[in-house]
Order: sequence, then structure tokens, then C-alpha cells
Amino acid sequence: MADKQTGPAIKRAFENLGHEVYAIDAKLEPRNSYAMSLQISPDLVFCSRTKELAEQVVQIKKRFPNAKVCMWNVDTRNSIDEWRYLFPLIRACDHHFVIAYNTIPQWKSINENTHWLPQGLQNETYKKPERITDEDRERYACDVSFAGTRTGYHKHRTPYLEAVARMGVNFKQWGCLGVPRVYDEEHNKMVALSKVNLACSGWPQNGRCVSVRNYKIMGAGGFLLEFRGQALDKLFPSDVLDYYSDVPKLVEKIKYWLAHEKERQEIAECGYKWVHANATYTERICKALNYMGMKS
Repeated sequence: MADKQTGPAIKRAFENLGHEVYAIDAKLEPRNSYAMSLQISPDLVFCSRTKELAEQVVQIKKRFPNAKVCMWNVDTRNSIDEWRYLFPLIRACDHHFVIAYNTIPQWKSINENTHWLPQGLQNETYKKPERITDEDRERYACDVSFAGTRTGYHKHRTPYLEAVARMGVNFKQWGCLGVPRVYDEEHNKMVALSKVNLACSGWPQNGRCVSVRNYKIMGAGGFLLEFRGQALDKLFPSDVLDYYSDVPKLVEKIKYWLAHEKERQEIAECGYKWVHANATYTERICKALNYMGMKS
């Protein structure tokens, strides 16, 4: 809950569906889950990827054998072995959700009830901006923008971002190179005032796997240009974004879309309507409950 992103979005989704939710920040208070369960007698425990929860989950399941327990990992890596520290928690859960489709056969050896559940849109937060000032335009208006990191697991983004920087277009980056991150309404303004919004997702080998950044960009009405990973046509309709496959294609696509404003805006509007109708966290939680055989 501390980052005010995924956790609150999941909580809000359950509440939208009529459920009563008690939230504990697993990163800050991982050992309070069992104590809370004694107070509320839960029907469902929905876990984040916090290894300290494994012992708590075992205790909860012993005390409340009819309660379902699940974990949703909203991130991915090159190999599931990089998540080895989570294996005890995943084994203790009744259901396990992942965003990387191609890793499911591997995960089923750890928990046979592993399902694909992509991230979604936190639609109460990420939407078209309510108001844009002259100061906002000065700060955010640009040809191309990118918000995210380019270090650690995300070094693969560097060649693409450097290629854009060499194009001579007005390119603004946020959350990397010492520039502050942008969230919430500031993110919405950034998206709305950028002609082309880069996603630059990694892990194409994992299939149908993208960052939540995609949903946030479309949710704020922005034009999305994403790296073409495997089977993304199974994740998004063809008319809500565009793709690039390598550095030269990225440069080519940016030049094209900067020169075709009307077509670009039409695609952005299609993406906006589609993501708010089909890919919110409420829709994702409905799917999770269906996987678990519980009413949404």
C-alpha cells in the first residue's frame, strides 16, 4: 500500500465489487496479517509478493481452513528462479497470479493453480487531466516522453531512449537520469501534453507481458508506442496503440506519428475508450475471483 499504486488499486477494485476490505501494508507490517485475520475472519487473503507473508499465510490457513489465499505478482523476470525467495509463499497459496503468460508452465511446478492475470488501469486515478495550465504546458509539452527507469533490470531501454535523444525532437524523460518521477494527476498531464508516449516494456520472451505504464498512458488519453513483444495482439486490440521492433523502427515510427496528428489522436482516443471499458483493476479482480471459484 505504501507506494499508493497497485495496492490501493486492488483494494478499490474489491470495494467496487461490493466487498469489505481490510488492508495491511505487507512491506511495512508483514507480521500483522495473522493478528488482523483473528479480528475479521477473512473469506479471502490477497497477498503481495512479500516473502515474510509465507509464515503468516500458513497460520491463517490453519485457523481459517475455508479461507482462500492467493498472491498476484505484478512484475516479472527472465527466469522464475529469480523469484526463488517467494517459493514458500507461492506454495502456501491456493492460487497464484502472474503477468507473464509464457512462464506459467514453469510456475505450475511450484503451484499448479497458477493463472495469467495482466495488470490493469487504476481508473479512479489515471484518466484525462482535469485542468492544464500554462505552467503545465511549459513543464510537460513535448514531442516524445518516457516515464520510468533505465537502470538495473531495465538497462535494455537505454539504446532506444538514446536513439530518440539523438533525433533532435523535443524528448522529455521522467523518473530517470535524476529527473523526478511523475504519478497521478501529474502523470496524466505529462501524457496529455506528449504527442508520443513511449512504454519501452521489456521481457518480450515472457509473452503478453507489459508494464502497467501501458494502461496508465492509454487511461490518460495518450498515444502509446510500445515495443512489440510476443503475442501482444492477445493483450491489446490492434487499433489502440502502435509498435516498434528495433531502434531503426522506433525512429521511423516516431517520425511518422509526429507527422500524422489526426490519425495519432484517433488511435489515442480508441485506446482511452478501450482501456477504461475492458482493462481496469476491477475487471482484473473479477477474473481473479472467477479463477478461484468465488463470486465477484
